[in-house]
Amino acid sequence: MMRRAAPIWTLLCALAILIAQAAPSRAEMFGPIAGNVYGSGQDALVLVLHGDHSSGYITQFAVDVARNNPQATVIHMARPGYSLSGGQHSKGSNNGRRDHYTRRNNMLLAEGIAAARQRFPNRRLIAFGHSGGGNQIGVVVGRSPGLIDTAIMMSTPFDVGRWRSYRGQSWGKSESPVKFLPKVPRSTRLIAATGDGDSNTVPSLARSYVKKAQSLGLNATFIEIPNANHGFKTLHQPALVLVTQEIRQ
Repeated sequence: MMRRAAPIWTLLCALAILIAQAAPSRAEMFGPIAGNVYGSGQDALVLVLHGDHSSGYITQFAVDVARNNPQATVIHMARPGYSLSGGQHSKGSNNGRRDHYTRRNNMLLAEGIAAARQRFPNRRLIAFGHSGGGNQIGVVVGRSPGLIDTAIMMSTPFDVGRWRSYRGQSWGKSESPVKFLPKVPRSTRLIAATGDGDSNTVPSLARSYVKKAQSLGLNATFIEIPNANHGFKTLHQPALVLVTQEIRQ
């Protein structure tokens, strides 16, 4: 006997659920910073920041964090001078994607994070950043003490002068997280993670950052990710595990 076809409304409902899961619940401006918001959980506010190349490659990661953690609200933020796929643009300049971890851009990001915290209060704020996004988060935790509860900085330079000396090009305007460590409160959790095969932001940069943070009595951890390089495709799953662990603590 042939089964009857599923009612069209059942199929439409299933499709609507998939679309809702895949698309941002809403696009918002958080002060000067554009963001796509996923989920509406009350326990944690997770901010996801991309690297220097573009904002789009990390979108699916933000979606996955929200899907795996309904207790969290997740915002995929465009860093200063960048745009999201929907066209929303954050203030500031990315300076052609070079030497742009500047004081002004870091202050704009801090302003955006503060606005997000005000928009979604009474949640633990976890900021995740890849590459340049991690570098800016690392500055903000010192520039605006107490604003971020947990900073997860993946494939991050930490010491821009040292990093650029490896890369053969000076970035004189950019700020370094390592210089802001004395201003980071002991209540802030710092996680520095780098792939063992990262030839861009080599693991020793994160190791040195964490060593100095620990010498100052800060809650800092270094994680070397096996079989991973600087590209986010190799980091997506380990990053999801790290963020989920922090949400569920």
